[in-house]
Amino acid sequence: MYYDFWNLTQAPFHQQLDLEYFFESELHEEALARLLFVADEQKKCAVFTGPSGTGKTLTLRVIQHLLKRSSYRCEYLDLLGLGEEDFLWQLCAQLRLGPAHTTKLPQLWRLLTDYLTGLELTQNRVILLLDHVDQCPPECLKTMERLIHTGNQKFPSLCLVATLEKLNSESAATVCRLSDLSIELAQFDRETTQNYIRHRLSLAGCSEPVFTDRAFEKIHHASSGIPEKINQICDLALLAGYEQDLLEIDADVIVRAGHEIKGSPLSTNRISEVIHGV
Repeated sequence: MYYDFWNLTQAPFHQQLDLEYFFESELHEEALARLLFVADEQKKCAVFTGPSGTGKTLTLRVIQHLLKRSSYRCEYLDLLGLGEEDFLWQLCAQLRLGPAHTTKLPQLWRLLTDYLTGLELTQNRVILLLDHVDQCPPECLKTMERLIHTGNQKFPSLCLVATLEKLNSESAATVCRLSDLSIELAQFDRETTQNYIRHRLSLAGCSEPVFTDRAFEKIHHASSGIPEKINQICDLALLAGYEQDLLEIDADVIVRAGHEIKGSPLSTNRISEVIHGV
């Protein structure tokens, strides 16, 4: 609703997994380089860590897109809430192995074993990008270990990339034991936060300065340099600026937006009024 006011063609701070909006910071550039190294050098497993909201999922989607140009097959699978049987069924379906809805665990393992054996014989590889590994049941970790063992007998035909939010968990310990390489995304520093915001605004068609220097400082502080939180704050700030007919977004607007997101508005202010009126 604020697009015309700020001369935008689309929402610059939406939260969709849009490859066009991928911001290749130095951190993300290094992560992509390491992911490509894992694929090209025939590694069997890598652990990909970083706080929630730093862009691990989008980075996986980007590497999946890049590997379409390679000879490797690359599949993405979100393990959030999946048990072992669901995990293997989804994997068989992604690999187009034709599991029926009634296919049970032993048959799923047979399908996958035959598939991986075929890859070994032809010396081909599949890269599995497994998201939210630390939010799946423990039995899935044993499944991952068995997959790695099965797919790397005579030829390294299987590589797993597992994302985690923290390294101080039981699941992290298991994955790290299997891993050949660690990949990490950290929070943005202040300069990178500012460049990220300008990048998103530019993609949405904005060519004029919108945020003041003090606003950038407040955004970095309030978001801790996490892209997902930066998007939330900036989106709400643009909405507030539109409602209040502002020429630019200053630090005060960012402070108010931050409190709105936390659920503790400073007062019944105009940000609240416009949101409630949407």
